[in-house]
Amino acid sequence: MSWKRLVFRKSVDQMVLETKENVFNRPLNFLHLNTLGLGAIIGAGIFVLSGEAAANVAGPSIIVSYCIAAVVAALAALSYCEMASMVPISGSSYSYVYTTMGEFAGWLVGWDLCLEYMMGVSVVAVGWSGYVASFIRLLFSTGIEHRILDAPLNWNDTTQSFYWNGSYFNLPAILIIIALTALLVYDIDVSATFNSIIVLLKIVIMLIFITACIKFINPKNYRPFIPKNLGGNKYGVIGMFHASTIVFFSFIGFDAITTAAQETKKESQNTLAISIMTSLMVSTVLYLGFISVLVGVVSYESLNVHNPISTVTRAMNMKWLEITVDVGAILGLTSVTLVNLFAQPRILYVMSKDGLLPKFFSKLRSTKQKKAKNLPTASDQTRVDVDESISNPPAVIRATSTKPQNAQPQTLGSPYAATIVTGVICALVAGFVPINFLAEITSVEGIIDTCNGLHELAVTTLKGQETHTGETTAQPPRIVMDLTIVHATIR
Repeated sequence: MSWKRLVFRKSVDQMVLETKENVFNRPLNFLHLNTLGLGAIIGAGIFVLSGEAAANVAGPSIIVSYCIAAVVAALAALSYCEMASMVPISGSSYSYVYTTMGEFAGWLVGWDLCLEYMMGVSVVAVGWSGYVASFIRLLFSTGIEHRILDAPLNWNDTTQSFYWNGSYFNLPAILIIIALTALLVYDIDVSATFNSIIVLLKIVIMLIFITACIKFINPKNYRPFIPKNLGGNKYGVIGMFHASTIVFFSFIGFDAITTAAQETKKESQNTLAISIMTSLMVSTVLYLGFISVLVGVVSYESLNVHNPISTVTRAMNMKWLEITVDVGAILGLTSVTLVNLFAQPRILYVMSKDGLLPKFFSKLRSTKQKKAKNLPTASDQTRVDVDESISNPPAVIRATSTKPQNAQPQTLGSPYAATIVTGVICALVAGFVPINFLAEITSVEGIIDTCNGLHELAVTTLKGQETHTGETTAQPPRIVMDLTIVHATIR
């Protein structure tokens, strides 16, 4: 292989032309895209991290911390909006970096996304298992056998090795991943509708919790709004800003929308961008309402627990609300798992089409048929017509498509092979690997920071380039470019 291949880049025109050869079914509408984003964003971050960040780092000023994190997330979201509009392909950051910096940089980002999504599925599935076990114990006062709730391996930080602990495997985590994988393989339209239902239920439950808590808010719990600094990052203005880096995890996930670029019903450059910003704004409003009542009902010092919602509901003596919110948490983790299982195979599919993975990963399961449009694509054969008119020399050359007007129906599908492989790997990891080891893997900040920087650079690299429509991409206002660079730096 030539070293030049490492820096080989595809043009924006070539990327867009490949999307015209669409072999995906396009059932996803605006609601599906928004709930896809909300399903990925609203998960363990708000239900777990919010309480610990308030108790140990920021105090009541955690509300401002969420605002800061939302602004930073919006900067990242604007980058994805820009790229999704220019390069509407399912590869997400992988395709964006491939287009601007070459194959090797794209390969790095692609494998980082694999790490992020696959390990994310496994971690969330283990958390889902714990919530289900807690919910069953809350309802029936009896628990599930611990040997089918825990991974059989534990990780020893001292010896840097695994050891057996007597458990069998985490059965609920395996079952939820297998069930959602089967749903995605069966039909993407049904999967998207199912996700929309559980996301809407999750939002309703969060609104019920916020509404029920309002009358129990004690204004004294907000004072002092910024507690005195106790050293290091604990409280004070420093703690408030540090907490924003912790709760930023609560906003991660909107990038999953870009992996649905080739399955969106409305083929508009603005659909993905609007969906990204809408899902981020809705989640921000819900987060601010949620965290405001959380620190308003009880003292922030009492929220240093893994399930701060239980602390709040017990203070209000509302067991029904605790049960309701537990259902919301389970639904939230279900949607996060489903969206990650949806996004990962699309990355593998695009990498396979680019020759960076075996062709097996680009196999599609035929679901529907659609009459092929008479559009030129990258695979079309072209003919050259020469106009030898004496009155208009030299010859005018134009390329036209040779597709017949009555084209055969085009078989559409979804990447079932990549979906099955993703589901099997995630199920095995969730069932047999301990949660603390998984958490360490998903916290490889060096790789993720590098890929974030590559993505931000990809946005600025494409500025001013000519697009497939013949237009030139506009340069953003200077302040937007500066803020984008700030985001890449602090991440």
